[in-house]
Amino acid sequence: MYRPSLTVLPVFVCLAVALPTVVACDEGPVAEGEGEGEGEGEGEAEAFELVASRTIDGANPLVVPGFAIAARPDGRFAVAWFEATTDTVECQLFGGGTVLGDITVLKVADEQLDGSVRIRVVDDQVPATKEDAVDMAVSATGELLITYNGGDVTNTFCGASDLMLATEAGDTFSSRTVAATADTGTPCRGSAGGDPYCAQGEVVGLYPGISVNAEGELAICYLDSHFGFGDDDINSADLELATGTPAATSLRSINLESGAGYYGSVTITDDDTIVLGHLVKGSNQFLDDEGQSYVVEDGIYAEVLTSEGVLKTTVILPGVATASRVATGSFGGVHHVLAHQRGTESLFLFSSSDDGVTWRPSPVEQRGRTGRDPGMVFLDDGTMVLVYGHCRADANSEACDARNDGVRLAKQKPAGGFDRFDIRGDAEDLEGISVDVAKSGPREVVAVNLNASQNTLIVYRVGVR
Repeated sequence: MYRPSLTVLPVFVCLAVALPTVVACDEGPVAEGEGEGEGEGEGEAEAFELVASRTIDGANPLVVPGFAIAARPDGRFAVAWFEATTDTVECQLFGGGTVLGDITVLKVADEQLDGSVRIRVVDDQVPATKEDAVDMAVSATGELLITYNGGDVTNTFCGASDLMLATEAGDTFSSRTVAATADTGTPCRGSAGGDPYCAQGEVVGLYPGISVNAEGELAICYLDSHFGFGDDDINSADLELATGTPAATSLRSINLESGAGYYGSVTITDDDTIVLGHLVKGSNQFLDDEGQSYVVEDGIYAEVLTSEGVLKTTVILPGVATASRVATGSFGGVHHVLAHQRGTESLFLFSSSDDGVTWRPSPVEQRGRTGRDPGMVFLDDGTMVLVYGHCRADANSEACDARNDGVRLAKQKPAGGFDRFDIRGDAEDLEGISVDVAKSGPREVVAVNLNASQNTLIVYRVGVR
């Protein structure tokens, strides 16, 4: 496996080496192992090893659209993010007149064989989006695949309108539109039918998630937002799915007109089973074709679409809200959904060994302020590694602690429970923001997060023992 020439950072040691940016000695990342007990207990640092840490020099990321990380087969990482520009686009308003909307640029930084990092532009004309808008994977042949909310500007919404897929082709990227509207019906269907503004447009591609299996098949989940006032936008949103190959995909609805698809993610297994996690939100009171009222329960949902086309939908955390990715994963025929509960700052893992018929809950974090933006990977031997933002271990305070926050890793133990490991940054603003993770080797992961005080992206390479 390729071994990158990154900055190696033993605990409490600052090294002066030739890298684009090195964190100052008195504010360098501190790695701290922790045993079972929700972030407290006897140290067990041997479960993880911080191999390297580096900032992405030259990146000036916009935080709200989020970040994405992937790793090539030889372990080299790539990170995608959005940046602001001075370009604008004109949008029509509901009641007449126009407004200027921002244009952003989608960039990617990928590690080279000599350990350097190059930055490339993927798309320089992306209408600004205020929601999570990018995810990335690696194709079966090693090319980067980036899915994002882009395309043409939508009037009145004044933002990106389409689900896009960029495929790496040598030194450049080719982008195509995967979905510009929902193929499962008209833009003004269901409860949105009486809205005079609904027909003006539709926004698809928010909260995109992408997964590729060993056979080269891909799955992309995304939210279809009905264009209108709040009830139509939120309560009638759909969870949609694109499947196929990088060159050709087909579309279908998974959770229709229920306020679905928020903070979604997807996993496609080698046998083409698809596992999805997402949030359903809103008041969720609807009328059926006969005018009878019914309610769709809000909360965190798990969806499993088998290779035979059978869909199983389960609300695994009823009434629970989140503002973080609902992560998914699968290994050895067991599917998993990982969700952060907003408010209580708890992190829950749900597992199913019968293709989504039943789900078994396992709390990961129930004390402290932790668990945001979770991600899940599996090592070659099936070991589950979770990575997420950590705020503080003290459950008696709602405020975060900038001196102790950062990225937390958790490795599942064979007998149950987790070994935990914290990577702390500086003592200024919050870190552990918009965390994402990818497997970079048989016993190794790479993770990205934001250093808010410096507005820089930091990539950590961590060995798992």
